[in-house]
Amino acid sequence: MTFPAAVVANRAAEVAEVAGATVAAHFGDPGREYEAARDGVGLAHRSRRALVRVSGSDRCSFLQALLTSNVAGLKGGEGQASLFLDNKGHVRGVLDLWAEEDAVLVGCDVGFVESVLPDLGKYVLAADVSIEDRRDQETVIAVYGAGSEDSLSSAGLPISAGAPHAHSAGKIAGVKVRFARTPDLGTLGFEVHVPTSSIDDVWAALEETMRDFVPVCVGWNIMEVLRVEAGITSFGHEISGEEFPQEARLDKAIDYQKGCYLGQETVARIHYRGQVKRVLSGLRTEFPLTTGAKLISSDNEVGRVTSSVVSPRLGPIALAYVRREESESGVVLDVRVDDEDLGTARVVSLPFDD
Repeated sequence: MTFPAAVVANRAAEVAEVAGATVAAHFGDPGREYEAARDGVGLAHRSRRALVRVSGSDRCSFLQALLTSNVAGLKGGEGQASLFLDNKGHVRGVLDLWAEEDAVLVGCDVGFVESVLPDLGKYVLAADVSIEDRRDQETVIAVYGAGSEDSLSSAGLPISAGAPHAHSAGKIAGVKVRFARTPDLGTLGFEVHVPTSSIDDVWAALEETMRDFVPVCVGWNIMEVLRVEAGITSFGHEISGEEFPQEARLDKAIDYQKGCYLGQETVARIHYRGQVKRVLSGLRTEFPLTTGAKLISSDNEVGRVTSSVVSPRLGPIALAYVRREESESGVVLDVRVDDEDLGTARVVSLPFDD
């Protein structure tokens, strides 16, 4: 996936590989990046973000039968969060949907496209549906922070107001782009969907048009901190294909009133009559945790760490699936790696607060 060449060559202090994607890890001052992405204006390339275009006259009925949200009610310019499940109700993909006049655009992790998207073809059958992987055609730039909306609006760019997934078309540097609201880092933010061939021109134009707000380049490391602070799942970490939506706290992406969809029976049964055995939880510690570390209570394993970061604001924090009985805020668990007890972690509610 193409990264803005000028940013990598001239400003990235460290470049890394994350699951096969090249990312700018940081730009030399993580504290400044963090402040900008929360309280100012942060500009980032979403290297692990993929776009998929679903078109054809049967696109809405096709997605309605597969996904957990009410796709049938979407109109052009609107959007919503949704999930793709397997037939047993396990989450295989966490998706953002944006409806256009002739298509539905799907925002997802690259891993979903590589490992799950091929399976969708078997559900098309005789329907008039086309599924297009847009990774070679479109790249995603993110504008995050409390000042992101004002900075884009002041530059005269067409930002849709209101709903969390509202979107609109516009131009930057003479290039057609899409501005899409996205709530998936727990802070105010927008995605700018850019033709891959024009990413350098658009990146430079964004910095110029928002110069009065002093946009700061934000690297992968701080983007991960924001994700974990917000308690948001990531493909390959919290989403492995074995989780129920309720375990991952993804209930908001489910319409329990809509008709049948793949995996509905299990999800509805959990919602109306049962409880999950584990739940995604936050952890705070005095030391950085390791992904995969075991969480122990009374010498029994009750959970495992799925994501771990060091927050400039909160210190070492992590996400983990924890057995429901031990998932209450304030519970203290032992941390064990390779049969060695490293210390304790305290369970906290999500999203993290001060």
